[in-house]
Amino acid sequence: MNETLNVVAITGAASGIGRATALAAASRGATVVALDRDLAALEALASAWTGTSRILPIGVDISSEAQVRQAIQAIGQAGVKQVDMLVNCAGIVSRSRFEETSLPEWQKALDVNLTGAFLCTQWFVPLLEAGQGKAVVQVASLAAKRVSYTGGIGYTAAKAGMLGLMRHAAFELSLKRIRVNAVCPGPVLTELTRNALSDDDIQHVAGMVPLGNWLSPQDVAEAILFLGSAAARMITGATLDVDGGLSLVTGGTAQDYAKSRDQA
Repeated sequence: MNETLNVVAITGAASGIGRATALAAASRGATVVALDRDLAALEALASAWTGTSRILPIGVDISSEAQVRQAIQAIGQAGVKQVDMLVNCAGIVSRSRFEETSLPEWQKALDVNLTGAFLCTQWFVPLLEAGQGKAVVQVASLAAKRVSYTGGIGYTAAKAGMLGLMRHAAFELSLKRIRVNAVCPGPVLTELTRNALSDDDIQHVAGMVPLGNWLSPQDVAEAILFLGSAAARMITGATLDVDGGLSLVTGGTAQDYAKSRDQA
């Protein structure tokens, strides 16, 4: 691991991209502060880890400021006094059509995806200031720049908001020499996605990607760790698309989207 990434904190570390990033960082020798509301899954991850570095599981609902504050306290009580990199990866998908999206569903999508990223970035600043890497990566989505076929309006709006959060935080936190960037993944074949889609659907999506395949969670994890490394020391306020070239092609029609909602 690069010497500036001795401690990496990751939200949403129990599954998907967050889990892949936790394992990738730990395999490079970093202490990983793994945060997720699914504490049992985090503990299983830590127990199964056989490497020499440490995975510290901490249960937290990042949409609650009180719980984020408690998580910061738990990190200190565990003997971790600094964090070199924060990865805001926790998120949920809202799936209702625009007219059918209830206010609670809309609010929950924003609370977890956007407010959670804001709260964690804000509360981790003192730990980041004490660290060497001083890096934050917001895991947004290609949906932040277009629309989401797998998520609804709440998800799309929240992920777009994450890019605004990233840019403004990068601007202000540059005074503390903290870098803030974002990755926008395209279609990622997580275990959850694999179980939710048919083989035909999986092949169809792969055919839409110019490089001919889905991303793996590990593909995104490598991009995240690059942005936290010394190789990216002069990169801040930037968005890195990790999408197999999907952003190069025109998206589907509103009719295609409506059809995907009917099949969901």
